[in-house]
Amino acid sequence: MVAHSSTSDTLQAWLVRLLLALLIGTLAGIIAYLSARAIGAAWLLLHQQELIEATRQALQQGVMGLADTNLRALRLAAEAEQNRIAELSAWFSLGMAFLAAVVTFVRLEWLQQ
Repeated sequence: MVAHSSTSDTLQAWLVRLLLALLIGTLAGIIAYLSARAIGAAWLLLHQQELIEATRQALQQGVMGLADTNLRALRLAAEAEQNRIAELSAWFSLGMAFLAAVVTFVRLEWLQQ
């Protein structure tokens, strides 16, 4: 009976360390995702000045301003770039979450011994 209790306690402690590592990994992934999206949004804003200028021109000049620019093509290009940034952010966050979970778990296991 005593050996079973010790094994149960060991398993429970291991599961707690595993859940803690997963929680820290998840939080690190969320922070990495939000950071990557913020950096991507700033990069997109800096590199889409033509779209901003075309939108400003269309708003100032009305329908006649639309004839001078291809606002739809510029908007579609910006959306495609935004989708690429979202995909890269998701992959980055998954990698960071995995790395943080593994490092945390190894660190907790090392501290346990």
